[in-house]
Amino acid sequence: MENKQKSNTEITHVSEFIDKVRELIDSHSDKKVHFLYRGECKRYSNYCRPNIFRKNILSTNPLYEKSLFNTMRQNKLSNNDSYLENAIDAQHGEFPSRLLDVSYNCLTALYFAVTPYYHYNATAYDSEDGMVYVFYVDEIFSPSAQNTNDNYNAIIDKECAWFNNHAIFQKNHKFIDHTKLNNRIVAQQGAFILFQGNDDEKIPSYMLSGIVIPSSAKPTIRKELSLMFGINTGSIYPEIVNVAEDLVNKSKSLVTEPFCWKNEIKYALNTLRKELSYYTDQLLYRKDNKDSEYYDMIQTIEMIINSYRIGLVDFLQDFESCNYKGDEENKKKEKEKIVDRFNTIVREAIDTLNSDCYTQLSPELTIKKESEQ
Repeated sequence: MENKQKSNTEITHVSEFIDKVRELIDSHSDKKVHFLYRGECKRYSNYCRPNIFRKNILSTNPLYEKSLFNTMRQNKLSNNDSYLENAIDAQHGEFPSRLLDVSYNCLTALYFAVTPYYHYNATAYDSEDGMVYVFYVDEIFSPSAQNTNDNYNAIIDKECAWFNNHAIFQKNHKFIDHTKLNNRIVAQQGAFILFQGNDDEKIPSYMLSGIVIPSSAKPTIRKELSLMFGINTGSIYPEIVNVAEDLVNKSKSLVTEPFCWKNEIKYALNTLRKELSYYTDQLLYRKDNKDSEYYDMIQTIEMIINSYRIGLVDFLQDFESCNYKGDEENKKKEKEKIVDRFNTIVREAIDTLNSDCYTQLSPELTIKKESEQ
């Protein structure tokens, strides 16, 4: 993941961290995105991964989560009938979860970058650099909305064939908005990113940037966070102001479309378009300096396109699982619409790169329609 920062000044104080965050926000001022943050107290190779994937639980027991939630309900560890709310209870009860914690507050994320989980001594990772990840999110899902809960139920029940049997939908990372379900979430101004599959599909690079927090700065930053902002292990309770205005602004970005195969395909293709746009911009910037990273990016683009192409072909071959109600002619048209949208995105990227960067990306990366086969 490339660190999109304009300044190389090393962070030694909270004020310098805020300057870095401001630079990243300014660099995205032309985009309608929401900014979320996550802190990790060391530089993990598999950063920004939910803990259920770190422990490889789903590889041996795909229905682990459903069993866990039912057990939690039986033992009054969760008083909700919603699997999603069970998952949020599990997340903050230290059970493995597919939800990734993020925060609206960059200083809360900074706290987690310089302070390990409270079971450990505060200085336990002071010999390691920390990281704060800044996420750029343009679609928000409400934790109480029907579409979000239908989506999560499909993940847990494993009964929605068109969704569960196709890897293409694992690429859709959903941002689930802030909820006041428990005090810890309120204290951390927390929200979640939902990973949909049984494998931890990496969050696309265009969605995040990283800020390194040097190990030497951790003691100073911890002290400043506590003295100047009241952020410490015993008290992460930010003042809640302008709730009505905040909710009104968020409601304008909430996704209210129903959970269905058409919308999941749309989300996946939108992600592909943004991934290709991100790497295309990187290559255009580097076209006069064709170093090894330049050629690595070209290979990455080919791998991304192939991954989506294979996923879509697999889905289209099993289109019957969508329980499509139209006749054969309309079904064929629906499938061709999907192929056309994919091919348009891919061809635009290939044309740009082949003409402006003089690459040799192959048109064979597109999908042939049934009428062309």
